[in-house]
Amino acid sequence: MRMSKSFVPTLKENPADATVASHQLLVRAGFIRQLAAGIYSILPLGQRAIHEITRVVREEMDGIGAQEFYLPALNPREIWEESGRWTVMGENMFRFKDRKGADICLAMTHEEIFTSLARAELRSYRQLPQIWYQIQTKFRDEPRPKSGLLRVRQFTMKDSYSFDLDRKGLDERSRRTGSPMPADLPALRAHHRPGGGALRRDGRHRFHGVHGPERGGGGLHRLVQELRYAANTEKAESKVETPNRFAPPARVPTRRSSPLPEW
Repeated sequence: MRMSKSFVPTLKENPADATVASHQLLVRAGFIRQLAAGIYSILPLGQRAIHEITRVVREEMDGIGAQEFYLPALNPREIWEESGRWTVMGENMFRFKDRKGADICLAMTHEEIFTSLARAELRSYRQLPQIWYQIQTKFRDEPRPKSGLLRVRQFTMKDSYSFDLDRKGLDERSRRTGSPMPADLPALRAHHRPGGGALRRDGRHRFHGVHGPERGGGGLHRLVQELRYAANTEKAESKVETPNRFAPPARVPTRRSSPLPEW
């Protein structure tokens, strides 16, 4: 399509509510428009960019034998209660009742749904390993949406999951699933650092991700360029003992005075 016929509503000045460079550029270049706090309309140029990103991600994931799903965004309460996360997610999860009074949520992630499918349909160890993924719209009721598309209430996310016979297989699948990310991002000309993190505060559940420097970002990461190591602060490991400056101050015991004698 000719540029003269394309719908690209550009702006000369930065929007008053846009303080992060990426937000300013996306609005001024005609990629997005804000509908409400944390909710954006993706315009034709933005949609073309999303299609290109998802195309590259699909090629890399399919190349390691992963299979793509498309799971429902509407989830019943029962499946989240089974994992214990109906309560854990708190106010970050969108919840409502349908016309029959049943509790429904808008999915923030899909561990519960993928696990339910695997439990019901994988009937033999010969079917393992499996790598499943999807690229789908997710929802999170952010308390303070900000920075354009960096912290929003509706967003597109690629998430993948593997099912293995043992811990060794899980580690191998985790390595293979994480490896496509550094390969595909150069094709998108993105500045990034591959790294890892923790899905839970106890660090028991790991994930692979891509960390990009952004002044408006909300996460803290550790980067050692000489060792090509990057991780978020919940998962970062060090051989050198360093003080945790985020830990609460130690309580200093106070001496109790001896009880007064009874008269």
